Amino acid sequence: MNFVYLCRWVFSTAFFYIGAVLKYLFFTSLYFITSYSYFLANDIDMSIDIVQYASADSLTECKIHYSFADTAMRYITKVEGYSASILFNATCTEIRTNKQITKEWIVDNISQKPIVLHEKNMIGSTSIFLYPGNYTFTLSAKDLNDTNRMYTSSNTIRVTSYNSQNIQISDPLFAIAIDPIQNDAPSKWSSQFSRNGLSIIPIPTLEIIGLNPSLQVYSEIYHCSLQDSLDMYYQILDAAKRELVTIPLMRLTIAVSQTEQVIIPLDGLASGIYYLNMKVSSRKQKDSATVEKRFYVINPEMPPEIAATFSEDELFQQSEFSTYSEYRIIEEYERAKCLANSSEIALFESLTLLNAQQKFMYRFWKERDPNTDTPINERLEEFRKSVEYAQSFFSCPQYSEGWKSERGRVMRKYGKPTQVDRKYMGNSSRPYEIWFYSEIQGGATFNFVDMKDINNHILVHSTAIGELRNENWYNEFANTDSNNAAGTNTGVPR
Repeated sequence: MNFVYLCRWVFSTAFFYIGAVLKYLFFTSLYFITSYSYFLANDIDMSIDIVQYASADSLTECKIHYSFADTAMRYITKVEGYSASILFNATCTEIRTNKQITKEWIVDNISQKPIVLHEKNMIGSTSIFLYPGNYTFTLSAKDLNDTNRMYTSSNTIRVTSYNSQNIQISDPLFAIAIDPIQNDAPSKWSSQFSRNGLSIIPIPTLEIIGLNPSLQVYSEIYHCSLQDSLDMYYQILDAAKRELVTIPLMRLTIAVSQTEQVIIPLDGLASGIYYLNMKVSSRKQKDSATVEKRFYVINPEMPPEIAATFSEDELFQQSEFSTYSEYRIIEEYERAKCLANSSEIALFESLTLLNAQQKFMYRFWKERDPNTDTPINERLEEFRKSVEYAQSFFSCPQYSEGWKSERGRVMRKYGKPTQVDRKYMGNSSRPYEIWFYSEIQGGATFNFVDMKDINNHILVHSTAIGELRNENWYNEFANTDSNNAAGTNTGVPR
């Protein structure tokens, strides 16, 4: 059963300033991988952070925080000013049952002046309530004034159960500001950021920016025992998860569930990747709970440490591959399998331990990094952009995930083509596409035909070495004019 929700939010340009100019200037020389979300160069650049909280009826509240630049939207002139709108769609699919919950909403931005230069990031938040389990989470966004501007990301999430009788702690939320809500005073922030009497402005990028950075953290503690004392430990770990500092605190329990806030100075930390490890221990119940979350420090006066100070295993531990679940690592392998040689395929398929599979994928992409002096793997980024493009444009009834289609395979393996010629359904031919790559084997073409006009284009001919070759592809598969066909075939070339 599928559930769909729809709402609409309107933001004024007076809101959501977060020091975007400082971030822009510094990020021209630094880049950090902040999530498992990947996007096309000309599309909407989006950051996402999902925070889980306990809710009623055995459900878990998944709070989705997101941000994007004000210049990512196309503005049109209206009576009220310059207006832009983005349609969001969040879909959570339970992996075991394939049940879906979908929520849609529209974000409007209205300005009294043209938006030319980037001044701020738009920040938003919404909630989806799920039962505990493993889900595929997909977020898409489309500019309603320019359908060529879009965003799609998809990853797996494990929804936590908060039904235990033992003490538990929510995910930590990193915030720009945490302020009490004054009932008699107007707030410049939207009510979507209100929680337990507080106005909490999230940092979806997880980037702590500034010359004197500090980490503001909000969390919730559940199943507390009254008249108890809680020992809180806040640890800051470096990218290799080595302890840098531990801050011990003691809290008195005032309710069965209560909120927790702290501000941690980050002075002296070089720009780079860090982890916050939170532990809460009950003195009365004699039990404890721990959560951990990655964040990024961007201090213009303190550049990143040189990667050579880390061992191979430490670099693996700080990579995204070390966090992949069993489901995610298999999916990543299947996507990249078209790039692997026979030895690599045999090696991966012989591995049975998750840690070994994670390290395989880490080394697989490290070996394909064209420039190890840069903080990103350009080949991996290019590959992921190809996957996201295929997801957005190549889905069809046969392949709900576009990367699995024939065009998706070719784009994953060879990247985006130099030129694409498209022919739509006509009186004498089926839809087909001819892709040309100028830098592959001195110039190579790939010919695809949509046999059933359902956006499932099948590869019928290519001049690339190792690909299907059929010089008579047009007459056999594209041509529907029996008078001119030199032998028509309506089957699929395999």
